[in-house]
Amino acid sequence: MNGGPEVPYIAVLVFRTEVGGGYAPPRFSEDIVLIRACSPDRARAVAETRGREEETSYANEYGETVTWTFVGVADVREALYDSLDENVPLYSRSFDDLARYRQVFSADLAPHESEP
Repeated sequence: MNGGPEVPYIAVLVFRTEVGGGYAPPRFSEDIVLIRACSPDRARAVAETRGREEETSYANEYGETVTWTFVGVADVREALYDSLDENVPLYSRSFDDLARYRQVFSADLAPHESEP
């Protein structure tokens, strides 16, 4: 199926991890994946397939079942640049609330000198 030249896309896949026994709440994670595809729709389809293929269950060292479940594709965007050389930005997202971003993603993110 050739819909044109393949270009790089970045997909954000979200997973849920649970450990049997019920003593800990589930955890969630993002995987940021490079996909080459000829369209955004094709890139999303590839991302969804990859996410489902990554689902797994296994016994940890304590005999508890650890389950990784694919939640969905949070985002698919064409990479910022076609060149995937070292030190080239691949993905960018914007947000309105820096304090909330720090709370969710990075408590270690130091305020910039220009911030009030």
